[in-house]
Amino acid sequence: MYEYLIKEYLKKMNVSDIITYAQKNNFKLDESEATILLLYAKKYADTLIHGDPTSIFKELKQKIKPETYKEVYKLYIEYKLKYLT
Repeated sequence: MYEYLIKEYLKKMNVSDIITYAQKNNFKLDESEATILLLYAKKYADTLIHGDPTSIFKELKQKIKPETYKEVYKLYIEYKLKYLT
């Protein structure tokens, strides 16, 4: 059930949603990082939900700030364990 809700929410998500979510989780994103994260989330949703996202995170690590990467990866693991296992 969560998978369906996540995919539907992703369809409607925008850059300001990503920035707001980061702020609620006590870190800041600039617009370019938020855009990258949104594009990756939409493009690779199936892999992030069901597959091995190692290569996706390797790419992201090269495209966003180290602090941002650390926070994003931490949140991904937290929510994957909570909602998708």
